Amino acid sequence: MFFHIVGACILYAQELTAVVKDSITQKAIPFASIYLNSRSGVVSNEEGRFRLLYETSKENDSLFISCMGYKTLSIPFSKVEDSIFFLNPKTIELNSIILSNKQLDVKEILKEIQKGIPEKYELGLTEKKLFFRETGSQEFKALEVKIKKTSIDQFNQVFWDSTLYKVPKKNTWYFELIGNLNGDYNAKNQKLELLRALELEDKEKTAIFENIEKLFDTILKENVKSNSFFKVRSGLIGGKVEADEINDSSQDTLTSKQKIQKEKDSFLKWRKRVLSNLICSLFDEQKLDLTILKKASRYKFTQTDFTYLGDTPVYIINFNPDGNSDFKGKIYVDADKLALIRMEYKNIQPIREFSMFGVSFKEDLREVIIQFKKTSSDKYSLEYFDFNSSFEGGFDRPLVITEKNKIVKGRNKQNQLKMDLNVINRNNQRYQLVVFETIPLDTDVFKAFKEKAEILPVNLITYDPDFWEGYMIIEPNTALKEFRVN
Repeated sequence: MFFHIVGACILYAQELTAVVKDSITQKAIPFASIYLNSRSGVVSNEEGRFRLLYETSKENDSLFISCMGYKTLSIPFSKVEDSIFFLNPKTIELNSIILSNKQLDVKEILKEIQKGIPEKYELGLTEKKLFFRETGSQEFKALEVKIKKTSIDQFNQVFWDSTLYKVPKKNTWYFELIGNLNGDYNAKNQKLELLRALELEDKEKTAIFENIEKLFDTILKENVKSNSFFKVRSGLIGGKVEADEINDSSQDTLTSKQKIQKEKDSFLKWRKRVLSNLICSLFDEQKLDLTILKKASRYKFTQTDFTYLGDTPVYIINFNPDGNSDFKGKIYVDADKLALIRMEYKNIQPIREFSMFGVSFKEDLREVIIQFKKTSSDKYSLEYFDFNSSFEGGFDRPLVITEKNKIVKGRNKQNQLKMDLNVINRNNQRYQLVVFETIPLDTDVFKAFKEKAEILPVNLITYDPDFWEGYMIIEPNTALKEFRVN
């Protein structure tokens, strides 16, 4: 038994860790919903594993496990003994579904999905108790600089060769947080309360980048004049950068306490921006703001099957490109409410791709899962959001950086660096967001809430199974559990 403190409330809790499997195939069931008496709950990860916290006073409750296409499992919590739960596939009662949906065709279903959104979904102000995980990696497939000319001696070829040799060619990181996001689906109405955060990262690799940045900063301070600006040119590509944007010394005047608070402020702002971008992308005023639905004319939708989510009959509708569109996938629709309750899709061709004059970019992976759950108000709210992407960018061109200054007497051009630059970088990023509980908020309560930047993430170099003890999270997958800094 253990406890944790949230605000002034001490919750004594226990933990159930288990896996959900198909009773026939014995395969793990991902993204199943696990909850106690329709209150807060959790979602199983891609390996079917979950971790559920419960108060000891709630042991007389019942445990519910539900997933699309399976009978909902209901067990008195006092009788829960196993660490493996099997779900039985649910037999389709076709006649009852046809009566429920009035024999609508696919086009009619798609139209009805966008009707009466405020009656189907919880769009007002709410407190969303959530867990967020970011998984990222980057790999340099090429990183070369050939100096043609430099007026700053320190930036010679030896310097660049030795510096780039130190740059880590591959890096992987994980980031997690627990918090409460207050607001609706308007990006301007978002207030974040951070409770705890974790980052798994090789700090030695991060320190290498920071040290290189400091070295560049020192060299620039010694050689670049105040009030200068930089002209950056690469063939037809050009631009202007103020020296102050590169050589910002504002941190030097801050006390240690002020620097830490600035880090906390930046951390809160950054995390709120990421969470808000995910959540607020779902609705635009009173419409579902999803790419597949907004561009439905570009896809061919086919009703392929029926299933159940608990006792709710559900349409399964497949979609494929009708022409040159990017994605294929499935949508699941509540046949009674005609509400979208799940969408999953993956690209079948590069989403964005160009290569011109030595500059290239290709986003060749995007996988998305969006899942809603029914709240106590009989409306749907976000339960799970999984966004996985990968892209590769490259720059193989000559580059000229020129320092200019109109104030200093004499020649306008101060320094110049000419080089051939070849960089190819592969990036992978995955966002996983689970909302355990959605609680309606009074407008006055929302207005009275004040954001406070009070925490920074705890940095670890190896996975610690006890770090989130006392907190509900998405159970980590095998890759995360095995994370180690070499």
